[in-house]
Amino acid sequence: MHRETDVQEEAGVNTIWGRVKQGLERAVQLRGYERETAVLIVKCTIAATLALAVGLPLDPQGSFIGFAPFSALLIVQPSVYGSVLQSGRYVAAVAAGAVLAGMGGLTVGLQVWAFAIVVLVGLLLAQLRFFGQQGQQVPVVAAFALAGGTAMSVGDLGHLLLMVGVGALSALATNLVMAPTIRFKDAENAVLDYADSMHNIVDGLADELRGDLEESSLDHWAWAANTLDDTSRNARAAVERQEYRVRLNPRRVLTGAGTSGHLTGYRTWIAVLERSSRHLQSIAEALQDVRGGYSEHVELSEGFRHEYADLLESTAEVLQTVHDEQEPDRESVSDRLSSCLDQALDRVGECRRNLMNDPGEEEPIRAALLTDVVRLLEEIDRGRRYSETSD
Repeated sequence: MHRETDVQEEAGVNTIWGRVKQGLERAVQLRGYERETAVLIVKCTIAATLALAVGLPLDPQGSFIGFAPFSALLIVQPSVYGSVLQSGRYVAAVAAGAVLAGMGGLTVGLQVWAFAIVVLVGLLLAQLRFFGQQGQQVPVVAAFALAGGTAMSVGDLGHLLLMVGVGALSALATNLVMAPTIRFKDAENAVLDYADSMHNIVDGLADELRGDLEESSLDHWAWAANTLDDTSRNARAAVERQEYRVRLNPRRVLTGAGTSGHLTGYRTWIAVLERSSRHLQSIAEALQDVRGGYSEHVELSEGFRHEYADLLESTAEVLQTVHDEQEPDRESVSDRLSSCLDQALDRVGECRRNLMNDPGEEEPIRAALLTDVVRLLEEIDRGRRYSETSD
């Protein structure tokens, strides 16, 4: 029985070590979550050690030295801006807690009723948005200082705040020296992948219209269109992460990496693609409903399907051009995109005349499909006009 347990424990240790080894290999070889986690661990270790080294001479008795590395660990962030933001909030929260504790400790001393009032007020102050996630430090510091006797002396409260300041400065210094690399390409790729995903769906729907309109295939494209919401969120998150990397980052000055103005174009195109994707989802769902028999069993004629497929292919070409010409990174739209978009919009009028001349019982579904593709192209056209006027 014991031997079997030992074997299981050994297998568990091997599994854990295998995962750790795999994570380390990924951190070394690839950019991503594992590498960012490894860098954050290293920065935390350096910041805490630095805080201890600086704090020891200032507090030789070691009464409050623990606050220095503790504060550094709480303040280190992946970005310089995040570290500055958290350090300001943390120091303010600790100072508020120390003041509360001092108000009780220096007046009435450690009394149960006074302790309850101090903690209550600290908990109320912690709800202020100003402190953010560091708000919990207000009642924690107040309770610790009052219950531990620190609040009975102005000198002790001063030493506590001094160690907190040492920890905060150590964290800021570490973050400045180990500032993250500015990679606008990550944000740009996220937006271009968004455009590429839309292109694939539009192109896939065009192929379906030229074929047999298989219900299972249409279900797949409708599902893919609905997942564009996740793609949009991922793109926005990538741009936001890069924005935090850029703010207060000394690498901007040292390496000439550019400014956060690059991110404005990315946000513009994300908004354009978001609005366009709503109409693409509507197109996919309308075709799904027709093939599934939900639209009064109306079958689309072969002539409409082929001409509408041509229109979708023109739309897919526009989206492909957004990707190929790297439009989000441009100060103004490319000539190629303008040409493709103008051709697609010109084709809309021709298709509308041809397809709505004698639609018969297909009129409602034809009108809906045409309206959606027109609105999709108009959203991209708005993005083009915005880019031209903001140049």
